[in-house]
Amino acid sequence: MTAFDTAFALLKIDEGMWEEIYAPLYEVLGGRGQNPHRKAGTNSPLDFMPTSDLPKERHWQMDEPDDPEYIEGLMQSILEDGYMGRDSSHWRWRDDTPEQGRARYDANKRGETNVGNVAIPNIGFDRKGWVIGEGNHRTAALRRLGAPYIPTYASSNSWGRKAKHGYSAELPMGEDLKRWMGADMSDEDYLNHSEGYGIGANVGRRGMGMPTSFLFGQELVPGMGRMVPDLPNGLTAADMPLTETRGRDGHWGKANDPNGHFYNFQNDPKWKVVHDE
Repeated sequence: MTAFDTAFALLKIDEGMWEEIYAPLYEVLGGRGQNPHRKAGTNSPLDFMPTSDLPKERHWQMDEPDDPEYIEGLMQSILEDGYMGRDSSHWRWRDDTPEQGRARYDANKRGETNVGNVAIPNIGFDRKGWVIGEGNHRTAALRRLGAPYIPTYASSNSWGRKAKHGYSAELPMGEDLKRWMGADMSDEDYLNHSEGYGIGANVGRRGMGMPTSFLFGQELVPGMGRMVPDLPNGLTAADMPLTETRGRDGHWGKANDPNGHFYNFQNDPKWKVVHDE
């Protein structure tokens, strides 16, 4: 039995090891719902989904990627170095030395760089359904390793076979996001709603990253809670204007964001954890 086989056998017994494996994510992303890169379409706020909610059929190609050697290499790296750990291959480019990879990790940890939007698996969604977008190989590797839950974030995009992978009674689109996305609108009304600079355009055509628990409007991993916009003064996602935010009255109409709280969220999204009783 190789060292890899031994470690794999131990891992399947000790589920507590997954906290250690995922610990680097908290260092380089900053915690649940965080990502130093705030720009819509390039951020990936950290959240998690149960592996059981990510079956093979949810891959955008409708099955696991057919690349066993690469997937096994990812499995070994995750076991030995942690997910995106300091010594993992994620930080080494082409002919980089291990020292160069560690330096890149350290720079990211200090906030000097960021991981962008491909560090953790992406759940790509639209008004009709959702699939695993980016990170198909990593999802397959974690599934084969027996991970109880998988790091994810969500963003709207136009590719994949989402119409064949609709929402379910167990995992519907969350009510707050449904309102933002105009999921109950006609296609014509939705196109009008998603144009411009409102929240519909941000989460729609701009693909603003969001926690997956907000996509589905519920706690996904037991005990982790669900994530919602971190807004001041008791404001919630349900208060978000659907049109472009306006700080003062003008010829365009009344101000809908006099204190700039919604504008600030759309430009620099912040999320917090809530636990439903």
